[in-house]
Amino acid sequence: MKAEERRSRIIELLEARGTVLVDELVHQFAVSHVTARKDLSELEERGLLHRTHGGATYAHKSLYNPSFREKIHLQKTEKQSIARLALEYIEEGDSVILDAGSTTLALAQLMKPRLRSVYVITNSIPIALELSDTRWEILLTGGQMRHHSMALIGPAAVRSLETYHTDKAFMSATGVSLAKGYTTPNPYEAETKQAMVRAVDRVYALVDSSKLGRATLASFARVDEVDLLLTDANAPQEFLRDLEKQGLSYRLAELEANQKTS
Repeated sequence: MKAEERRSRIIELLEARGTVLVDELVHQFAVSHVTARKDLSELEERGLLHRTHGGATYAHKSLYNPSFREKIHLQKTEKQSIARLALEYIEEGDSVILDAGSTTLALAQLMKPRLRSVYVITNSIPIALELSDTRWEILLTGGQMRHHSMALIGPAAVRSLETYHTDKAFMSATGVSLAKGYTTPNPYEAETKQAMVRAVDRVYALVDSSKLGRATLASFARVDEVDLLLTDANAPQEFLRDLEKQGLSYRLAELEANQKTS
């Protein structure tokens, strides 16, 4: 097993249990104590865990990789405002990819009463269920379900996406930085997202301001591979200035006056 795959599995263990022990990693992955500690040190440097005596605990769970059910309630006002802005870029008859994420789910909910005919490809089980009562053409990719996000990922999902070409993709990210681009905590999810980027004419990133200027484990797109970043009005000004310096496009979704956060 390659190092990055092993480290991804460690993050998945932390997602499920909150803690891991070095001895457990040695036994599960058939590696030395030195290798297990090196894996934990590398993940700690990326801000994804905290080292403890004999093991590690999951770091910044609510920021870096909350479960899908948790995500729905995080930055909810901001996500809804971003979804409203994203809706402006979908036209009748479009073929679109909707990535797995709470903001893209909010977009799917807004699309239902406003559009009559759209072809949707998604790897999100919640989005497929949300749109199941429409008359639209809905294609759910194959793949292994990642329980944490209820997303279909892996080689089967990638192969499915490689057979299609759509007008637009609306994608989420767990972190965005100029150096690392758009990132997610799971390498297999990153590979699936990369296939989405390759399958479309235009990529729209729907990312709330709490994720800007941060990077997680696996990159899936450079900042210049995204045609338009849609974020909220709380976006850090320094980050936006850096985007402008590189000639990158973004739009800010305005929050309701009585819902703006500091």
